[in-house]
Amino acid sequence: MKSKIKTLFLTRYLPYPPLGGAALRNWQNINIMKDYGPVCIVSIGSENISAVELPGIECWEHLTLNKSINTWENYRRKLWPIRPFGYPDIDILDQGNIRKRLRNILYKFSPDVVIVEELWTYHYLKVIKAVSCKIILDNHNVEADLLQQNYGKLKLKLPRLKAIEKNFIRQSNQVWVCSEDDKNLLNNLYGSNKNVYTIPNTINVNNYNDVYQGKQSYPSNLAPSDHNILFLGQYNYPPNAIAADILLETIYPQVKQHYPDTKLLLVGRNANSRMQQASKEDPNIIVTGSVPDVRPYLAAASVMVVPLQKGGGTRLKILEALASGCPVISTSKGAEGIEVENGVHLLIKDTPEDIIKGIFEIWNNPSFMISLREKSLQLVKSQYSWEAITPEVEKLIAKLVN
Repeated sequence: MKSKIKTLFLTRYLPYPPLGGAALRNWQNINIMKDYGPVCIVSIGSENISAVELPGIECWEHLTLNKSINTWENYRRKLWPIRPFGYPDIDILDQGNIRKRLRNILYKFSPDVVIVEELWTYHYLKVIKAVSCKIILDNHNVEADLLQQNYGKLKLKLPRLKAIEKNFIRQSNQVWVCSEDDKNLLNNLYGSNKNVYTIPNTINVNNYNDVYQGKQSYPSNLAPSDHNILFLGQYNYPPNAIAADILLETIYPQVKQHYPDTKLLLVGRNANSRMQQASKEDPNIIVTGSVPDVRPYLAAASVMVVPLQKGGGTRLKILEALASGCPVISTSKGAEGIEVENGVHLLIKDTPEDIIKGIFEIWNNPSFMISLREKSLQLVKSQYSWEAITPEVEKLIAKLVN
């Protein structure tokens, strides 16, 4: 029998609708934990929204960051290079009015467990620890490693981020990561820690049934086509922006030479000027910006290409495509952390030239495409669905509360 547990989630992403990898992972954990008892969600961000009622969720409070901050907070931000745990992307989320409101919510809700999404709310750890509760750090990425991959020359930032990540891990009762690769990486960076556990990214497979069965409607601006290349992402995330450039500059132009009706669908928020200009010059390059639902684009796609060269965690975009019956071609980095077999569940290709060959292989071989669809759906159901991961979460929660 499950223990009755009150869980509070602290996140910098809006919990609903779950758009993008981080929000989908949060929604996964929220839905698993609400089976234990009341769940309260506290989101922190610049968006000025009114939190709505969510089914099965006792409360959702969205705390909006002030656009103008007081003199002291501004001064603290400028001093980040000499403060022991100063870091610009973390300091910007630290405001006195948010601390006060969070403190009130914590005392009113009185959670048994607080699950904190990533490192970015690090400065609120003192507020959380003032309440008698267990703390889980849900570390979607190994942030210090991610910084090294993308900003290796910014040596001033790296030691600060490593100090924050190490300290957050030390002060948490459990740390959840997305894959065994991330677990090993954390242990190599900060020493072996018995409280680091792998909770894979998963999805609610039932949400993609209509796409898989061909019942999902297409976006209004897209007609049925066998030659639509899809990439999903948030494009202010540098690895996604680099991947979009590879698609725009190399993969799409060469594929279009063989299939003139090819369309490139770059779906997701924060498109950069390079992407926007390309869509103006070529009507077959569709840059959507933020969309309320990615499933119509998964239905319209004839292949998802994930040419990631850098990054961390595991890609929920790949799981969404596999559950939707959309064949996937990914680099090894893109498929990292997902137990897929090349040529069985998807194609792993590490150069643009090989990716292009993979696209032709899928488009020219319908029976191969059908096989990929069937095997990939089986994989997602057995290993990367909410139902598959729930028993592992139950073990960790039992260990935590006992």
